[in-house]
Amino acid sequence: MMASFVLIILIIATIVTGNEFSNIDDAEVDRPLKKTKQKSPDGDIIDCVHMKNHPIYDHPLFKNHTIQMRPSSFPKEWNNESLTTQNKSNMYSILVTKGRFHGAKATISLWKPYVQTLREFSLAQIWLASGTSHETNTIEAGWQVYKFLYGDYNPRYFIYWTADGYQDTGCYNLKCPGFVHVSQDFAIGATVSPVSSVGGAKYQIPTSTWRDTRSGHWWLKVYDNIFVGYWPSSLFTTLKDVATDVHWGGEITNNRDGSQHTTTKMGSGHFAEKASYFKNIEIVDEGEIMKPLVGTSPIMSEENCYNIKPGTDVHWGTYFFFGGPGRNAKCK
Repeated sequence: MMASFVLIILIIATIVTGNEFSNIDDAEVDRPLKKTKQKSPDGDIIDCVHMKNHPIYDHPLFKNHTIQMRPSSFPKEWNNESLTTQNKSNMYSILVTKGRFHGAKATISLWKPYVQTLREFSLAQIWLASGTSHETNTIEAGWQVYKFLYGDYNPRYFIYWTADGYQDTGCYNLKCPGFVHVSQDFAIGATVSPVSSVGGAKYQIPTSTWRDTRSGHWWLKVYDNIFVGYWPSSLFTTLKDVATDVHWGGEITNNRDGSQHTTTKMGSGHFAEKASYFKNIEIVDEGEIMKPLVGTSPIMSEENCYNIKPGTDVHWGTYFFFGGPGRNAKCK
């Protein structure tokens, strides 16, 4: 389980300290707000603002936006209780499906992989995307180790969005107006713990993203019943109504310091024989029906560095193991 943050009345609006990683000017992001500070059990300082001062209202599209506290529709069988390579240094081990989708889910195992430098990261996430090139729209959610953004090497729960292929729109977490964070129990950008260990206990984060058919917003849910918030449909163009690509898996950055492949690890740091996993992988179709994932394609940037092995099981449904150590005798 992760650290829980129960904040009364206030809505979490910006999380932890760290370096800016977006195209939004620092002064714009850090404008003065009437806020209080809460200290989490892991030592993070969380700034909180009243709902009426939510940063979403800074975005010109949302001056008259009415914030939803819960989704108004759910995929059937849920009860109410494209990825584009941003640059050549990004490497993936992912499972991919194409079609027309209104959501996706998976249970993601939680690890704390070694990351070689502060400007490299290692993550495990779900991507929903539509469009190509500069018209690519994505919403992304999962865990990430990234010292440049967070100031330490702890795994953090993160989100990301873009509406123009990672050019000028979008950001990590709550670094710019966009994602509407409504949960009082779950902090975006906060450390998630405890973490899994090879040969030891395994910990995981169920993550679901789906399109609310009434509002058109894309909702994020974690664990059994924590509705974290949503990406308003008006943020997007090609992703406004449907996702055409869904990807699950791991990603690292490889800056090739000293002209060598990074030693940054993906997942558990082991190849797929003894690695981290995604399980109970499902999609939501256009009829709002949640279905097990079938007909997928694994993609590996360099299988000698990081790999992936999918399968099916009566208890795990569609699943895959993924990960790797980075630089080794066959990965240079």
